[in-house]
Amino acid sequence: MAADGTGDKLDGDRSQAAPTFPEVEHLCNKLFEETVAVKDHYDHNEALKWNTKLVESITEGLVAMSRPFKYCVTCIAMEAGAKFGLNVSSTCFWDKQSDMSYSVRCESKNVIAVCTIFAVNCAEL
Repeated sequence: MAADGTGDKLDGDRSQAAPTFPEVEHLCNKLFEETVAVKDHYDHNEALKWNTKLVESITEGLVAMSRPFKYCVTCIAMEAGAKFGLNVSSTCFWDKQSDMSYSVRCESKNVIAVCTIFAVNCAEL
């Protein structure tokens, strides 16, 4: 990704390039809105189902971009308005020229989620 967060690290054909942050952010927010934000309240018993559906949908959306990447998608979801903080960190040891990671915060009146996506270029494997 370019330093400004708008481009990608691979030159040439877009079909070979890593998804841009705006592409990933749009996908995550769209699917969050469809899957989680439509719920009228936070239900701890249903949260696992929502979260599972969300990460599966994000993965499917990334794969549908038909880029030569393998993806790992995680999501932490919590009830909005909870009286505690949330800190999320991740790191990887990989090729910084071709592999990518993204963290996207999604929010509704009832749920806050942080989706983390790792994209590993498999064209170079």
